[in-house]
Amino acid sequence: MRDDVEVDLMRLLHGELPPREAAALRARLEHEPELAAAWRRLEAVWGGLAAPATAPVPVGFSGRVMAHVRAASRRGAPAGGAVSWAAAPNWLRASCAAALLAGLLLGAGLGAHGLPGEERSALAGEAGLSESYWRMIDDTPAVPALPSPPGGEVHR
Repeated sequence: MRDDVEVDLMRLLHGELPPREAAALRARLEHEPELAAAWRRLEAVWGGLAAPATAPVPVGFSGRVMAHVRAASRRGAPAGGAVSWAAAPNWLRASCAAALLAGLLLGAGLGAHGLPGEERSALAGEAGLSESYWRMIDDTPAVPALPSPPGGEVHR
């Protein structure tokens, strides 16, 4: 029997085959005696399987775990598995520093070049975002403040 047919039989047994494929395989089971015999064997083995009983937790397990945690905390190990930058290997720290430096240099290089010539001429008369914000605030007429009651907000 081919391996893909065995896989399809297992998928049929688990209920993983799409309905159309399952119907086609069941039709083949009716017409092919060798395939039907393999199906019966597989189904019998599957039905005879039982999950093993779960093992109980060994006596004193939680006490040993807590003793290990206390000993680790006395040695100065990071609590709760915290990650420390000082515990990182030197190659990792060096590569992180190099990546940070490369990012800073790339950002500085892109900022130094400014805008390309075409974009510069198109935006020559436009104000920047912060400048336009301050213009908007300066052009807004002063809104009169609401009168405050003589007793303050407590009496409202």
